[in-house]
Amino acid sequence: MMPCFCYRPRASILLLSTLWLLPGCIDPKSVGQETDDAGESSESDDTGGPTSNGSATTMPGTGTEGSGTEGSDSDSSGTDTSGLCPPIDIASCVQCDCIEGEWSCSSEGCVYDCTDQACGTACMICPEGDPDCSAPEYEGVCTADEQCVGVPPPKLGFCEGALQPGFEGALTVQAGCSDMTVYAHDAADERGVVVRITAGLVQDAVDSGLPVHAELSAVDAAVSLEARAGFSVTINECNDAPLPNEDIEETWLPAAGTVIVDVVPDGIGTANATVELSGVELHRTQPGPAPITIDMTMTDVYVGWLPG
Repeated sequence: MMPCFCYRPRASILLLSTLWLLPGCIDPKSVGQETDDAGESSESDDTGGPTSNGSATTMPGTGTEGSGTEGSDSDSSGTDTSGLCPPIDIASCVQCDCIEGEWSCSSEGCVYDCTDQACGTACMICPEGDPDCSAPEYEGVCTADEQCVGVPPPKLGFCEGALQPGFEGALTVQAGCSDMTVYAHDAADERGVVVRITAGLVQDAVDSGLPVHAELSAVDAAVSLEARAGFSVTINECNDAPLPNEDIEETWLPAAGTVIVDVVPDGIGTANATVELSGVELHRTQPGPAPITIDMTMTDVYVGWLPG
């Protein structure tokens, strides 16, 4: 059952008033000597009593002042036909009506569950401790993986990320260092994948003089894997003097997959590494797009040397 709830005005109800003016030209001396709508005369000019000059006649509930209307609102804030309800800020899917000075609101048209909803569909985010969402807090957006979330930073695409399925095929520039970091990026360095492995595989190969093979989970504690989008996304990898023009706008992290590593020593204290990413499922840290899965291999990358 869709909830119906009331918005109570936080400020006192505003009384709207109006000054009734006679048509045509008006003699200022005659103000206060008019006859009201009931035909009863106002204070006579020879009584010496107070007149209505300088004050406005209050018409409760009309919301009319001069030629304009105040207090009514036909947009997403609801419908006010009494002029007694203050403006409110509500979600676009909520319908509100002003009844006896209080907003009566229905969220029947709102989406609370993003299951089977298209990415970008407006949805309601419910407050903690209110599983029935009887008083939804604010409007969110359905993600491609059917979650209702707040809107991410404006510079990010929401439903479509900068990394699309198959993007790894454009990562033609490869490099690496240490024990060990291996990475690849496109020609503009706007998309890239960085893999760090802290299992000491290069040292093992150098010490033994033999190739070393390892297969690790993409979420293993010894593996740090990131896919990135932005500008100069790998410029500070294997660099002992960080540069300021790195701008990473999107970060994607693994949820599943395998990292297969082969390290071959070169006999001079360094090595060449081949790193294969197999079935690595990536999720963007900023919500919105659906996960993507990548398969790629970085071949014979020179590692074991230290930056600087």
